[in-house]
Amino acid sequence: MLYIRCYNKNVYIDDELVGYISPDGDMFAQGHKFGSLSPDGDIYIQGEWVGYIEDNDEIIVHDEPAGFVSSSNDLCFKSKALIKN
Repeated sequence: MLYIRCYNKNVYIDDELVGYISPDGDMFAQGHKFGSLSPDGDIYIQGEWVGYIEDNDEIIVHDEPAGFVSSSNDLCFKSKALIKN
């Protein structure tokens, strides 16, 4: 599935709007690039592959469920899932 539909959309952590995804798939928070989303749904944070989006729109980070793609194509992460153990 192509996730370019998430480009130009928002990034949330829990219920807080923290940033956006650029038209090129770069993810920004507080005006700074922190990662990127590939058209195929691979997620990179600071250049390192950390996860992906499954075909059912569930976000997987560090091999654990970490959020979902909303009905408006925003990325919605759970803060607890983003902490790398």
